Amino acid sequence: MQKISYVKTNSFYIERYTLKKPQANMHYHHAYELYYIIEGEREYFIGDTFFKVNKGDLVWVPANMLHRTDGKGATRILLYFKPEFINKYFQQPMLKKLLKQEPFIFRADAANDKQLNVFINRLLLEYNKHEKASDKADETLLAGYLFQILFLIYTAENNYVPNIPEDNRTSQIIKYINENYAHISCMEEIADKFFISKFYLCRIFKESIGVSFISYLNTIRIKAACELLKTEDLFLSEIAIRCGFNSTPYFCKVFKDEKGVSPSEYRNSAK
Repeated sequence: MQKISYVKTNSFYIERYTLKKPQANMHYHHAYELYYIIEGEREYFIGDTFFKVNKGDLVWVPANMLHRTDGKGATRILLYFKPEFINKYFQQPMLKKLLKQEPFIFRADAANDKQLNVFINRLLLEYNKHEKASDKADETLLAGYLFQILFLIYTAENNYVPNIPEDNRTSQIIKYINENYAHISCMEEIADKFFISKFYLCRIFKESIGVSFISYLNTIRIKAACELLKTEDLFLSEIAIRCGFNSTPYFCKVFKDEKGVSPSEYRNSAK
């Protein structure tokens, strides 16, 4: 079974690619993600919500949010950018409106989709200049095109209609875990709360999320621990308890498995 992974990203990155594998593993990164479908269709799981996306849809994934895609294949343009990239060029009041902290799908009408294609392809063309030894992408142009995309999404009418599955228990379970990770003691607790068996709960995670229940729960807890390590001056034992770990050594082991460094090393690098 796959493990949730942290994907390192540059401050800005864009690529066009045709997906051939049926699915990607659950992952997250410290960058915002824009995912534009050129051909085909995909299923997206972001945070605690499932989305079905088709040609012309633009997926918005906030930074540090768990997500994965699934489907037979599609041609897409993938764009990553970190807040510090665009913060250099634009004022905070506007960026607070443009950089949404919740996932969503944007579907433009024909005219705005044509404009969106222009902006995205200009970004891709400018970024690809770095492949030539004698040329380099102009970061101010990249930021300008990116701002035009974000502003179009903010101002244009969104024609996307969510496709809510008949059985929405998976989203409800994930939402509950995301909100109560610090107090969950075992898998049986979740199974009992949602009136399902432990084995059915395991199957939900395997088929819908692609990782085990424990792997998902530990990742949510470690993400919360990272925020505390960056913002609070607390003992590791207190952070472990706040994030739902009963043992500090176990917390340190899971943290190092997830992040590649110890909690103390992570705190020092964040400072």
